[in-house]
Amino acid sequence: MPLIPPQSWGVPYQFQIVQGANYVVILHEYPETFRIIPTDGTPHQVDPDPSWMGDSVGRWEGDTLVVDTVGFNAKTELQGYRHTESLHMIEKFRRTDYETIAYEATIEDPNVFEKPWVITRTFALRPDLKRIDEFICENNRDYRTLFGSK
Repeated sequence: MPLIPPQSWGVPYQFQIVQGANYVVILHEYPETFRIIPTDGTPHQVDPDPSWMGDSVGRWEGDTLVVDTVGFNAKTELQGYRHTESLHMIEKFRRTDYETIAYEATIEDPNVFEKPWVITRTFALRPDLKRIDEFICENNRDYRTLFGSK
């Protein structure tokens, strides 16, 4: 099961943010997920098919990238809390200096939370990082060994 934002930011693995002219791509080493986020004014899909990572659109507010995501399926959890397909998340990314990105996520799901839940994190930039490596947990590929069956 993929980790959805903001949980995908809580694992100790590398991530990479790539900025193009009309999009931003976020790649995670683990859990091997990616998001392609249009930043050209593209609106959300009218009725998005619920998915693990949702439907994200982005915009710039000064020096802050704001990513608005809807259309999550209800198969994941946030810090142990189940959510519904009404989950709505707004993420903000701002480079506070040459070596740091400030991250804030505001999470809303009126079917689960009484008020918006805000999470903040700070990330150290790694300008020396050239690529995201493949992360495969080979020892766990055969579930039968976990249960002693053959």
